[in-house]
Amino acid sequence: MKKTLCLLLIIGIAAVAVLTSGCTDNSSVSGDTAGGDGPQGQDAPGNDTAEIEPVTSVYTGNNSTSSVRAVKGDTILIMLEENPTTGYSWNLSAGSGLALLDDQYVQDPAVEGMTGAGGVRNWTFEVTEDGVQNVSAIYKRPWENITGDEDIFELTVEVVPKHTIIQAAGTVAYVDIEGGFYGIAGDDNTNYDPVNLGDEFRKDGLKVEFTAYPAEDMASFHMWGQLIELRSIRSVA
Repeated sequence: MKKTLCLLLIIGIAAVAVLTSGCTDNSSVSGDTAGGDGPQGQDAPGNDTAEIEPVTSVYTGNNSTSSVRAVKGDTILIMLEENPTTGYSWNLSAGSGLALLDDQYVQDPAVEGMTGAGGVRNWTFEVTEDGVQNVSAIYKRPWENITGDEDIFELTVEVVPKHTIIQAAGTVAYVDIEGGFYGIAGDDNTNYDPVNLGDEFRKDGLKVEFTAYPAEDMASFHMWGQLIELRSIRSVA
């Protein structure tokens, strides 16, 4: 009888040990695959988007009907000529993703003895939401009906996610094909074909750092590299 009791006691202790061990292992696996505080629940190193510095872009009446790009945090300044002394003024509206920071009229310096001088109406917006944001304005006297002959201003702002922004360094290169053009041979072994490279950067061998929007919606005959629209660029030693 004593031997039987001892045997049952040993078997019971062993069973408890096995069950306890099994529960501990399952808890550990569940924590990793669920993405909690374990390594598999964290972002992989190098996947974080580098900080994108905000920029200020200025648009005038010459940019009407244009489509432009921006990211959240950027500032957009719209400057339109206006002359309130004639009774005319701009009636402007903007999408919900453009927060109005300032609206002011700046009169041009008036010639002595001259009346009725005009000026410029300035609107300053902060970009606060991704997606397409529209700006529209009409120049008219507030008490008059719209006839269709009024001056208008329209701007489409495509606010792109920050993680799509290209940040790279490279060397400006003159490419002698398709009539010749300037591209950027990236240090990341990618050729970049900028659609808006300024004259001051069109120097063969110039080292540069830049940020850019991918320009998949544009077309190029160069067939040389990735088409981009520069957001910022600077020369480096």
